[in-house]
Amino acid sequence: MAEEKEKELREEKEEFEKVFAILERLLLGSGVNIYIWEQLHPTEKVVATLNQYKGFFVHTRSAHVDGFILKVSDILSNSATAPSFYRILNMIGMNESLAPGLNGGEIKKRLRKHKEVLEATKEWRNKRVAHWDTSVDKLEKSVFLGPAKKMLAELQGISNKISASHSGGKIHAFRYLEQGDINRLLEALKRKRDLDKKLIEYLKSNKECQDVILSLMNVGGF
Repeated sequence: MAEEKEKELREEKEEFEKVFAILERLLLGSGVNIYIWEQLHPTEKVVATLNQYKGFFVHTRSAHVDGFILKVSDILSNSATAPSFYRILNMIGMNESLAPGLNGGEIKKRLRKHKEVLEATKEWRNKRVAHWDTSVDKLEKSVFLGPAKKMLAELQGISNKISASHSGGKIHAFRYLEQGDINRLLEALKRKRDLDKKLIEYLKSNKECQDVILSLMNVGGF
């Protein structure tokens, strides 16, 4: 009997760690989505670059918003097979040794704090992202960057609370090393745009350069 119980607890622990690892990956991916979504928000600093390459950046931003919505929908799903907080909390409820001292009621209360953005996320997931409901012309709710970012920070904090309780202190940074690549890309494109403008201004003001360019065009150099 003792061996059977030990085996059962070991299998529960393995299943918990498997599901929780997937949950953490979804949270990391959501963080990537929302970080790029934020960097591609048309602020004064980047709007000129975004407009110059809008055929790429508009669709890229939209894809990351959709990716965020899909991942968060799994993270907060009530499905018994989803790698969600609710599944993790149910597992802990049946075996408290998985996360000693964790207050499941407090965590559920923290999740409910973001009810408005959760409802908007669910509506967009069900009627536009995972499926397109043609019977609905316009959705009543919108998923805004600010509230979504706050909700994600809360979810990551909850994940780390569970992780620390389960592992004795281990937490996740939810950030990858190359995360700043989008900023470097935007800066490089801005520098190119500025250099192109300076080159055009220089060519306009330099008659000798204009003559050289025209001569090259006449002999098929361009």
